[in-house]
Amino acid sequence: MIYETTRFGPLEVKENEILNFPVGLYGFERERDFIRLPFNPNIESPMEWLQSLKTPGLAFVITDPFLYVPDYSVKLTEEEKKQIRFEPGHTLMTRAIVTLPENYLEMTANLVAPIIVNLNSGLARQFVLTSMEYDTRHYLLPQEVREGKVKTPE
Repeated sequence: MIYETTRFGPLEVKENEILNFPVGLYGFERERDFIRLPFNPNIESPMEWLQSLKTPGLAFVITDPFLYVPDYSVKLTEEEKKQIRFEPGHTLMTRAIVTLPENYLEMTANLVAPIIVNLNSGLARQFVLTSMEYDTRHYLLPQEVREGKVKTPE
């Protein structure tokens, strides 16, 4: 099926590529179907787009939080596992929504409300973690980089 997007133009999306969020995302409860797209198809990047298939202009930047916080942990309850139809042998993917300010060195990720995707069922859900060890605005780059003490690639 062809979906119109404002950022990427028309996209041909296969049924098995669609991530279904039965209750939407926080603040976007009516947005139920999304697709993951490369941030820039011409370069390798840890960032991706999460493009709504309902609203052409709605897309979020997402990333794998484990790339930035290796000991990041998400523990789902049995009820939460049921919500995404997780069964033994299934593969889960975790993503965090990224905020990209004008100064990209200050980019942050919401580690309190990760998106968990069951890659086998295509069901996804944004969960709110109840532990206090993470922040909704976790800097993705180390302080030395943000303060310019370490050179970044141009």
